[in-house]
Amino acid sequence: MKAPSVSLNASLCKKCRICTEICPNLIFRFYEGEIHCDDSRLPLCIGCGQCMAACSSQAIQIEGIRYGSEIFPLAQETVSDAGFVSLLESRRSVRSFLDKDVPEELLRDIVDSIAMAPPSFPPVKISLSVVKNRETMERLLPHMVGLYDNMVKGLKHPVAKHMIRRKMGAEKYRLVKNHLLPILNAKLPSMKAGTENAITRGAPAMIVFHAHSEAENAATDTYIALGFALLRAHSLKLGATCVDLIAPAINKVPLLKELLQIPEQHTAIAAIIVGYPKYRFRNGIRRSLQSVVFL
Repeated sequence: MKAPSVSLNASLCKKCRICTEICPNLIFRFYEGEIHCDDSRLPLCIGCGQCMAACSSQAIQIEGIRYGSEIFPLAQETVSDAGFVSLLESRRSVRSFLDKDVPEELLRDIVDSIAMAPPSFPPVKISLSVVKNRETMERLLPHMVGLYDNMVKGLKHPVAKHMIRRKMGAEKYRLVKNHLLPILNAKLPSMKAGTENAITRGAPAMIVFHAHSEAENAATDTYIALGFALLRAHSLKLGATCVDLIAPAINKVPLLKELLQIPEQHTAIAAIIVGYPKYRFRNGIRRSLQSVVFL
């Protein structure tokens, strides 16, 4: 990846030296009473925009990042500590939805929050396909059910089972065998009959995260951004949950990629379903981590 160009307007610079400390790769140096760009370190710029976000005089310019657009003034008010904790405690994975469409402006709000998520290594590599109507959701579902029906049939065939295991790898195969297969065995008959929807859950909207198959750290970036999306949906009084069955189906069925307008060279990484919750959770759930060590 080619580093973006970086320039510093000395006439605007207040010489506060914040940029010399906040840049992760120390591109800016202070000497002879001035701030300078270190030419030897310019190729290390990752275009994160930290220096521009911290500069009070708009003296720094990075290629592709503009003041008043990508760089904007922050509101002085921030959410209270109690309010943020309450948001975390009250968020639940929602799988039962009202028969009510989600307005496009709310979906755009969630998309904006996804764009705020910090990438593990800039630039942002995530692309989104946003389904905003039930008709498209209903068109997608039969293809997903068909894929998993064929997979279950294959896992019951001794030869096909061996081939699937080799292709998946031992770890992924154990996950499918111990967790996914029992669920599919129990639910596929009703899903095929159309009496149960255990994939998209009748949600009116969905956001699919995808990236170029050769993009670095795309999965890490996706799951960071997915957390932002879930919290923003909850703050908008919407329900959302990540469904692990959706992305693998998209990658296996070309028609699903076509319907979602996902480029052929992209890989679907994750998907969340979104809608208005049918029920209200009156209690929180406290969970424990596997282990915590303070050193």
